[in-house]
Amino acid sequence: MSDRTDTTFYRNLAILTSFAEATESRTHADVSPDWWIVIADVIGSTKAIEAGAYKKVNTVGVACIAAVVNVDRSLDLPFVFGGDGATFAVPDVLVARVIVALRGAQKLSRESFDLGLRVGLVRVSELVSQGFWVKVGKVRLSPHVTQPVFSGRGWEEAEKRVKTPGAAGVLMVQEHEGAAEASFEGFECRWQGVPSFHDHKLALLVGAVSADVEVNLATYQRVLAHIQKIYGDVAEYHPLRAHIMRLTFNPRLLMHEWRVRASQFALWQRLSYLAKMVFQNLAGLYLFSRNKDTEATQWSGYRDELVENSDFRKFDGMLRMVMDGSETQAAALQALLDAEYQDGKLVYGMHKSREALVTCIVQSYNGNHMHFVDGSDGGYALAARGLKAQLAGLKIT
Repeated sequence: MSDRTDTTFYRNLAILTSFAEATESRTHADVSPDWWIVIADVIGSTKAIEAGAYKKVNTVGVACIAAVVNVDRSLDLPFVFGGDGATFAVPDVLVARVIVALRGAQKLSRESFDLGLRVGLVRVSELVSQGFWVKVGKVRLSPHVTQPVFSGRGWEEAEKRVKTPGAAGVLMVQEHEGAAEASFEGFECRWQGVPSFHDHKLALLVGAVSADVEVNLATYQRVLAHIQKIYGDVAEYHPLRAHIMRLTFNPRLLMHEWRVRASQFALWQRLSYLAKMVFQNLAGLYLFSRNKDTEATQWSGYRDELVENSDFRKFDGMLRMVMDGSETQAAALQALLDAEYQDGKLVYGMHKSREALVTCIVQSYNGNHMHFVDGSDGGYALAARGLKAQLAGLKIT
């Protein structure tokens, strides 16, 4: 690993002002060649989800993000949550520390959730030298939070290599091969599931498959236009609503945060953290119900910020969305997407859930908090099954 690295590359990127721009790869920048793509995903996530462990899978995916973000909070690092894992880009100078943190995430996944976590890194320069471009942009979510957007086949190729045993050029991370220490500070999981306002929460994955970048851009623009025509404005299909967000006191739900944040504590500290969660939720219940603000936090607007800072739609080389809608709307969208699939323009996957899950990373209660949204029974991971089946049988034209 070289000492030469541009750690401020992502922070200094121009910020896109609308999600429509996120799918336009010409607005993205080439990732610095001495950065690395990091792929982390739960092994056997689909089977685990089918066995009812979807919240565990979801928790491990967000815990990975917390572990990497906490390596150096002074840096901005791009990451995308995928439901059963996450994808990152990290500078070379940070790789050694990131590996230690991800071993810590592997240890947490194994000990606290009985799940295996696969982690691998691929250097950007190696991908680019082989014709796989790696680009990144960022779009404004709120005054305090931006969201990364990825483009280029390098991200997909990196994931493929990490998931292929013995693939060349992959630096695999193994828990037993060195120090395994991670901070999960900021990880929170204290919200009730958000029920559908219509019929369901729809997890949607769409991947344009042409070799021509401009053709793919046109495909994504058509899909977004279809969604707007069928579902209306973003506010109408957003899976969260500020006024309906409720803190949970369900021990089964609170246990996920407790297992992450208190996993390395002594017994008395673990019990103390559990009591702290319950007390903070009681305080939050009081403050939210009365729209009270404190010197530290404007609680009257926190739930509005939560909705603004949610990742319910994102672009990481494919379009990922969780939408609230009706059966009629879903059928209309599926018919349009199926026509695009039959024309060889895209592949897609859909899965309907009863509720949306919200898992959070909170660096500050005054704006700097991000909230990861998925279907309550493994929406993205189960939607991916249909997409992969289509991809396997697709004839690209």
